[in-house]
Amino acid sequence: MILCDTGPLIAIINSNDPEHVRCLKAASRLKGPLPTTEACLTEALYMLHRATGWIGQEALWRLVNAGTLQVLAPPSDGPLRANSYMDRFRDLPCDYADATLLVASQDTTIRKVLTLDGHFYAYRLIDGSLLDVVTIDLI
Repeated sequence: MILCDTGPLIAIINSNDPEHVRCLKAASRLKGPLPTTEACLTEALYMLHRATGWIGQEALWRLVNAGTLQVLAPPSDGPLRANSYMDRFRDLPCDYADATLLVASQDTTIRKVLTLDGHFYAYRLIDGSLLDVVTIDLI
């Protein structure tokens, strides 16, 4: 399984996104549900509303309802752990959505993340391990 960051979620839905075609092709090659965090979903819904209005939001909800996009439930201590990652990587920066992906990776042992953001190469989990950054061209 591969955790999904906000950028690919937006690009899959928004046909005006410069990465739209590449992300659609990558998503079509993935097998099984694509897990993400509630923070990434929230960020994507907000950004899609700004770019496409409710139509983009509705398209993203269809992926959730179909089970194509799986929203992982945050652990009760997830926000505090995410805050620790944000503090640790504040110079990159590490926003809340990114930090929740780090928490999810730690909790699920999913070490692959689909992202358009290069700063994921620098993030380290608490145990010092790296995430396997999956670019859309490698899927």
